[in-house]
Amino acid sequence: MPGIWQHQIELKLDRDAACERLRRVEAWCTDWQIGFRVLGTMDAETVRVAFEDARFARAFHSHFGGVIVPDNELEAAFAADAASEDLFDRLAGEYPD
Repeated sequence: MPGIWQHQIELKLDRDAACERLRRVEAWCTDWQIGFRVLGTMDAETVRVAFEDARFARAFHSHFGGVIVPDNELEAAFAADAASEDLFDRLAGEYPD
């Protein structure tokens, strides 16, 4: 289902304090009865905390900081890739081998 867990905050974690910080995240979300998911990233020191509702993501961001991930991040990346390929194809046509 589109839209589920699409509101995400990216957090940088200090390797030494990561477990304690994630425990505080879990405790805070549990206290406020907020559903969330912790998602891995390509960077070992970065995680994404995902929410179903944008209000919860904003509240989390206000409390813990981090970077708000745009809702349309994937679509924007695909569009940028397509635009780059179009430009490459046009340039390749203008400058044949």
